[in-house]
Amino acid sequence: MIIFLYLFVVALFVLVLYLVLKAVEYSFCVFRGQIPFVPSAGRLRRAVANEINLHYADMQTACDIGAGYGGLARCISRRCRKRVWALESMPMTAAILWMLNIFTFGRVKTVWCDAFEYLQASDGFDIGVAYLGPGVNGRLANYADKFRVLITLDVPVDGLCPVRTIDVGHGFTRYGRKKFPHRLFVYEF
Repeated sequence: MIIFLYLFVVALFVLVLYLVLKAVEYSFCVFRGQIPFVPSAGRLRRAVANEINLHYADMQTACDIGAGYGGLARCISRRCRKRVWALESMPMTAAILWMLNIFTFGRVKTVWCDAFEYLQASDGFDIGVAYLGPGVNGRLANYADKFRVLITLDVPVDGLCPVRTIDVGHGFTRYGRKKFPHRLFVYEF
């Protein structure tokens, strides 16, 4: 019985530590002008994987910009059999992403970095995927030469015209007071 009590106390400590670190990261996001971590819906992940398999099956590399815990990156790796770089700027989120990738044995490389600096220095990727939000997606237009294809979730890239817009339906993402219906915006370069 005492062992269960100790396990409960340890689990409670880990939970409280996680919640405190998450609140600290959220505060840093607000102060740095970043959109806080929002996980992508499973329906959106599957739609991205279907789009890649349908139109871009011959491509080899993908980059998840602002990967969060990496659900989208692992979905692309698993369903599309691509090598995926998951870029994340927040340290605790990147650490959790790295641990989840180890346990799932995916072909996902975790990179803790500023995604835009990393993209600037990189040779580029076949596919870029971003679930960043309205204040940030516009910056992706500056990195069009780093991708053959760019897919954004819910929010279009200002200044770029998508070749396809796919209405995923059943839900939305809220940024502030504005709702963005579940859609994919596909850009080819």
